[in-house]
Formats: sequence, structure tokens, C-alpha cells
Amino acid sequence: MRGIGSEPDLRAWANHAWPEHDWPVARVAHGAFHHVLLLSTVVARVATGDRGRQRTEREASVLAAVTALRLSVATPAVLGPPVTTHGRSGQRTTVVAGEHREQAPWREVREGFAALLTQLAAVPVADGRGEAGAGEAVMSSSATGGLGAPRQWCGGAAWPQLVTEHLAPHLSAAAGTAAGQVVAAVLAAERGVPAEFVHGDLGPHNVLWTGRHISGLIDLDHAAVADPAIDVAPLVGRYGARQVAEIVPGEVLQRAMVHRASLSLQVAAAAELAGQAGLRDHALRNFTHRLANGTLYDPGGHRPCSGAGTGGLP
Repeated sequence: MRGIGSEPDLRAWANHAWPEHDWPVARVAHGAFHHVLLLSTVVARVATGDRGRQRTEREASVLAAVTALRLSVATPAVLGPPVTTHGRSGQRTTVVAGEHREQAPWREVREGFAALLTQLAAVPVADGRGEAGAGEAVMSSSATGGLGAPRQWCGGAAWPQLVTEHLAPHLSAAAGTAAGQVVAAVLAAERGVPAEFVHGDLGPHNVLWTGRHISGLIDLDHAAVADPAIDVAPLVGRYGARQVAEIVPGEVLQRAMVHRASLSLQVAAAAELAGQAGLRDHALRNFTHRLANGTLYDPGGHRPCSGAGTGGLP
């Protein structure tokens, strides 16, 4: 079954891994780093690319740690240990109820995102340095054992080196220099910021709604204890800095724009680690396009102030 990707082969792999479920009728979706099979009571995520077992085990650990935090919104729960067989690795999770509202205008989702950010800021966690974050009490290590510093999914502490040594050679000289500056700006912007629980990829595609309220979060592979501006960055990318400024403090918005500039470099680094050259090059083209169009930090062309750790950013 190595190299599976067609729907029949994915269903056959899941049926071999977890024969107690009716996988032949599962709906199949394809993400950047996973194939997903959905039934009414269970979800299977099958890793694509290299290092699938390592990635799946890390993601299961992260999800278990998120479950232990008992967030105010529903999240998937791990169902049993990850499975590696026939050259693939995957995990099962529970289903989170709710509907996507990716196309809804800002005015309809504004209050929901504002409430969610407030709720996430109140989660008591220990930050990636082992310190209390956001003025809250430190939880036991068993509760936060799968969470740590940001960007573990795209290299963690090695992410800057991945960008400068592995990604920059695929860019023009100017774009490669800019990529290094973006990475340095992210590290400078988040230095010393009180850490909070972050989803890590808080775009509308990972948010589920019941009525006018956000009721669930999915795809928590990037969850960490880190700068809360990380969760604002995807909102800037989707709705624009001018609108997101209505629900976050100015200093958070400034850092969020710095983080937003790095998102395509994070995807490219994760793709490099997974051996997915096509996805890596697609992400690098996005970076180059935004750099050239002046939309690296914000789709509307706004830029963070120099006090946000931008230094000599372009």
C-alpha cells in the first residue's frame, strides 16, 4: 500500500488499521500534510510525505495535551495510539460538531473571534521556557507534556537554519535575504512576550461554529505555548490588519503582522522536512509574490512599526 493517495487505497489502508469502522463509506479530503477520512463518529488522519510516523506521534501527543487543558470549546480527542503499517502512519480522533464559516464577512465573525481569543488567553499553561504564561498558574507537566515552544511542526528551534540553508537557495538573492530578515524579526518580536496557549493555525478553516458562537477547533497540530500574536496572524491574512485591529491591542497586532510574514516560510520548511518539494516551492512562490506586491505582512499593504521587532525588514 506504499504510495497510497487514491480514495479506494486510503479506505483500504484505514480498514486494515482500524477494521472496526466502516471506512468504505468514509468521505475523503486531502490536506497539505494529511489525507483525512471522515465518518459520522470518527476521523482518520493519514500522514503524507516523509517522517510520517514521527510527525503522527508528535501530533497525537499535542492533541492529548490540548484535551487535558479542557478548553471552553470542543476539540478532537485521540482515539487510541497512532498506527504505522504498510508504509503509512495515521491516527484516529473524535468528530467535532459545528459548521465552517470561511466565507462569512468580518462583521459576522468579529465577535466570535474576539471571544475566542479572550478564552484562549485565559487558559492556564506553562510556557515553552517552563515559566508561567499570561499571569496564570503553571499546570502539571502531565497536562502540558505535549505542548512546548512554537513551530515544532516546521522545525522548531531549527526553523531559522532550515530557512537560511535549505529554503533560501530556492529563492532569488533578494528574496533569500528578505526571508532571513523575516525569521530574525519573528524571533525578536516574540522575545520576552508572556506566553499563552495558542492554536497555532487559527484560520477560519480550522474554526467551527454553532449559530453565532465558535464552538469547536480542529487541526491542532501547531498548538503550543507561545506569543498570542501567532493566533492573530492568520486572521490578519484572511481579514486584513485594519479589521482585526478592532479586537486586539495594537502591540499584538504589530507582532501578528510580523508573524504573518513568516507563514509561507513555515509551510515551506515543513514541506522540506516532509520531502514534499512541490508544496515547498508553492509556499516559496507565495512568499516571493507577497514580497513583490507589498502584501507580506498584511493583504492590505500595511506594515508593522519598527518597534515590533522588524529591524531591517523590507
